[in-house]
Amino acid sequence: MEKDREPPVETQAEEVEKDLQAVAQEAQALEARLLQAEEELRGLKDRYLRLLADFDNYRKRMEEELKAREREGALRVLRALLPVLDDLERALEFAEASPESILQGVRAVREGFFRILAGLGVEEVPGEGEAFDPRYHEAIGLLPGEPGRVAKVFQRGFRLGEALVRPARVAVGEEKPEEADLE
Repeated sequence: MEKDREPPVETQAEEVEKDLQAVAQEAQALEARLLQAEEELRGLKDRYLRLLADFDNYRKRMEEELKAREREGALRVLRALLPVLDDLERALEFAEASPESILQGVRAVREGFFRILAGLGVEEVPGEGEAFDPRYHEAIGLLPGEPGRVAKVFQRGFRLGEALVRPARVAVGEEKPEEADLE
């Protein structure tokens, strides 16, 4: 019957005390881990906010740089085109003195303008006799001529590298109706 006996109250109290100490130690360890996690979270949040601010500053710098480059490009083009205006004014002065000289002056202005375009890297889209290319040509009609080839250019086209500035407006060649009937 002694086996059925409960341990003395002192022993139970000691066990409860040990359990309470273990729980207290575990609580302290968990609290320390929580403080460490909170500190780590603060550090990560601070790092995130700094990265966000850095990215925002980078974005603003890139926008400003893009605007500055656009201005530089516009200035470059305007500076290149101003001589054309000067040439047109001189041509008009000569035309007042000698109206027959206007044709020669306008041709000189046009040649100067094409030199400026070439200096800017602008090329003319290939024209009459060339194969029709829908990337660079806008067909506005058909004319007798070699099928699939540009028969006539109504408005010149231009490109800057592979970028199309303006398509050439062209008529494309087609077989003459009497030739088509013979086949």
